[in-house]
Amino acid sequence: MNKLGLALAPAFTLALALSAAAQEKPVTTKKDMTDTIKVNVSGKVVMDYIWRSREIVSVINNVNDEDAENTFEGELGVRFDVEMSDRVSLVVEIGRERVDEPFGLDTFGNAGAEDIVLRELRVVIGDFLMQGLTFQVGIPEWEFNPRGKGGSVAFAPRHSESAFNNLSSTEDTAGDMAARAGDPNELDPVGFVFRYTREQLTIDVVMLLAVIEGGEMSDDEALYAVDLYYTLDAKGSRIGAILALMASPDSPSSMFTLGGGVVWNGIDSLELFGELYLQFGDVGEDATGDDISAGGIALRLGAMWTAEGGQFSAGGMIDYRSGDDDTGTDDTVDSFISYESVNDLLILEDQYFGLDWDTNILVFKFMAEYRTQIKVKDDLVLSAILGLARTVEDVQFASGEDALGNELDVRARWNVTKQASLVAAVALLFGSDIMEEEIGGSAADESDDSAMIWTFGADLRF
Repeated sequence: MNKLGLALAPAFTLALALSAAAQEKPVTTKKDMTDTIKVNVSGKVVMDYIWRSREIVSVINNVNDEDAENTFEGELGVRFDVEMSDRVSLVVEIGRERVDEPFGLDTFGNAGAEDIVLRELRVVIGDFLMQGLTFQVGIPEWEFNPRGKGGSVAFAPRHSESAFNNLSSTEDTAGDMAARAGDPNELDPVGFVFRYTREQLTIDVVMLLAVIEGGEMSDDEALYAVDLYYTLDAKGSRIGAILALMASPDSPSSMFTLGGGVVWNGIDSLELFGELYLQFGDVGEDATGDDISAGGIALRLGAMWTAEGGQFSAGGMIDYRSGDDDTGTDDTVDSFISYESVNDLLILEDQYFGLDWDTNILVFKFMAEYRTQIKVKDDLVLSAILGLARTVEDVQFASGEDALGNELDVRARWNVTKQASLVAAVALLFGSDIMEEEIGGSAADESDDSAMIWTFGADLRF
């Protein structure tokens, strides 16, 4: 365990004790700290048993003949929400992260990946300088997601790896799937967020000066953005828009992302949503010092229907993120560069369980969910998703391939109590020519175009 882990271990133990005591009476502070109103202690424990077929393990480890593996993975945290006054609050969370560099997937039983670390730290000031303006400093709670459900198409740095991982001005080639799957991470961006809210309008000014700290300012990965949301009706319909500047840590860049989305609930039981993002500006320099231009595009269109009473819902969506079709190095990067957190498909998209193929993709998704009961209403949730995926541009092996595959996921969640759930899922991938080529091609005995994951676990909140 590193020094930070050793230092925080006693605090973590103390926090668990405090959380138990907090069920009976409030946690108090020193008598002279008269402005402290309340200290709320909460926490979570997530533990999943995961079985991955050898094809997935081979891609993640970039070794062609790996065996299937089973691991225990998850996270835990104890959180302190401290109300310092009517306007000032503090959030501190310590615990264990699910993924982290340099270990990647933090499996239980791996002593080097079980350190207790700082997960959250921020100060929040309400009515800062003016009524309706909130100020956050530290590791801010921010993402851009017009729908407010599922993963973010473009900006969720707290649940993403570096946007500039594997950045290239050429097409995807052998090794790209392994490179993306082998580097999962959850960033801890540090900076400031100003949020102004008035009636139906919300505006954020985001300055994440160190999404990844690199030492000198020019070596930091950074994100600056202005976004707004406008609520259209009481049913949750709204419009969102964003303009963001993303700075690469490796080379001078001024890459902009402009876009937004709309969600409309104007028809009873039907939700319609869409998002579009365009990228422009410079994403760096080539070997000769010439600028490399950004040209990524992302698009999402979808609809969800919910039966009266909310017991059953079904729908579909199209996700598109552009790829690069160049057969050699040029002066443009057409792949969509983002801090996405889309984890709909357990094998193809999920960075915690699967391969995290996050750009150069076109996928049609069909989803359904059913809520029933074991003991109380809606305590059992059954869901399924079918994804038909291909790449926008061919991945170059001996010849071009564009079949990412067809994936079927089935999941179940039993809410044993309001704070404890048991979860299970199975995911099946078929017809993935790209995965097969990634681990040796059709001529190799150990390669296959199909794969499987199944998992069982528990989520607890206290």
